[in-house]
Amino acid sequence: MPITLESRVRRMQVFNLPHEAFCKGACACSETTVVIVAENPRTGDRAPKHVAKRVPASMTWLARERRAGLPSVLLEVPDVKAAIARGYLRVVEQTPDAADVPAALAPIAPAPASPSSPTAAAPSSPTTPRANTTAAPTTSSAPAAATKGT
Repeated sequence: MPITLESRVRRMQVFNLPHEAFCKGACACSETTVVIVAENPRTGDRAPKHVAKRVPASMTWLARERRAGLPSVLLEVPDVKAAIARGYLRVVEQTPDAADVPAALAPIAPAPASPSSPTAAAPSSPTTPRANTTAAPTTSSAPAAATKGT
């Protein structure tokens, strides 16, 4: 469910997003190679060793900045929770996803028309030509029976 957060202070704020709290479905951490000095305990030799580490993502808000479309999992990060509690950040809007809307609140789709109904036979698009549904006058060779004055 996307949310909109707004900074309420006149200074920049940076929030680290720890892996345990923020990376629920897909990991947002970046991978960095760190060089450490490893010592061999048998020989005492030291050698550089390259180790891959995950670095958590971070969010930076400028003074009085408003950001829309943020993931709702951001509300579970402890630093963001604390900033909201202190009044440094404010939740402006929280909109539900289409998948999160309960069936009772979802818009009801119209039932398909049965083939015997007159509206099913007529095309619904105004650009397609419609068939003439009015009866055309027919001429008959029989004399008119309802003539007056004879």
